[in-house]
Amino acid sequence: MNALLSQEEIDALLSGIGEVTEVTKEAEAKPTPTIGEVVPFDFEKATLMIKTKFPGLDIVNDQFNRGLRTTLSSILKLAADSSVAPIEIINFKNFLNRIPVPSNIHIIKLEPFRGTAMVVLDPKLVFSIVEIFLGSTKLGQSRIEGREFTSIEQRLIKRIIISILNDLERAWRNIHPVTIQYIRSEINPQFAKIAQNDDAVIISRFQIDLEEISGSITVCIPLGVLQPIKSKLQSTFQSEEAEDPLWRKQLIRNLFEVEVDITVPLGDTNITGAELMDLGVGDIIQLDTNIEDLLNVIVQDRPKFAGHPGLFRGQRAVRIEKAIKIDE
Repeated sequence: MNALLSQEEIDALLSGIGEVTEVTKEAEAKPTPTIGEVVPFDFEKATLMIKTKFPGLDIVNDQFNRGLRTTLSSILKLAADSSVAPIEIINFKNFLNRIPVPSNIHIIKLEPFRGTAMVVLDPKLVFSIVEIFLGSTKLGQSRIEGREFTSIEQRLIKRIIISILNDLERAWRNIHPVTIQYIRSEINPQFAKIAQNDDAVIISRFQIDLEEISGSITVCIPLGVLQPIKSKLQSTFQSEEAEDPLWRKQLIRNLFEVEVDITVPLGDTNITGAELMDLGVGDIIQLDTNIEDLLNVIVQDRPKFAGHPGLFRGQRAVRIEKAIKIDE
């Protein structure tokens, strides 16, 4: 107990006391919430921490990337290469801050989903495509900064964007069929408000390389738009219909050859046991239907159609008048 502490040991003890004091003050400033206590929740930070995976959307982007490469090469008569970047989930405000002015922004609607989405083309890529259409042999010579797109340039770009949207529509076919409706184009990102600033959006970016020029095509879809099919996008299993359409056709052909039982009840009635015992040949049983009433056509014990009874080529038959809905 008589040993004296060295100066290094004394400094270590003093620094340890300081750390304990800082931790104690921080714990006092943020006490542990008790059960039932209301705790503040930051929705913006929660949105940015979304780590949900969407394998279905990765498949859509991969198929769209293939179609994009083929379409651009065909229209521009130039070897075009493309690659897809990993999906990002950020808030809409941060995405808008990334878009330069002027930009080539196209607002679209994915039917039958509610809300709108957008497709953004890199200005450098846009001017390069215009140069190709106008026959230029040297790409990247146009001045981008400080000028807007002319009406001729906008018409040329719209031709490209319509073809791109057709590829995007085909890419969605095996996940969830959609119909893409073109709404309008914008130059200023502030006029392309498809979501609130704090809303989460899914960003899919495709890098396009045209000889020495490169640019990007970005698809921005609010997360709320895809909420109805979230389970499909999160599923790792996808239909193989596109990979093997012959199997689907063969299945349909086999279903068309299946025989089904069809009956057409003429009507119903109730009689007593005594009346049943008194029935004989030639007696008439009164049914609960009239001659002009429609009769139900029962297919595999389920009513599917309604029609009138009659004769056809000397055989008893029924003429279909309408189909019976499930709610009927």
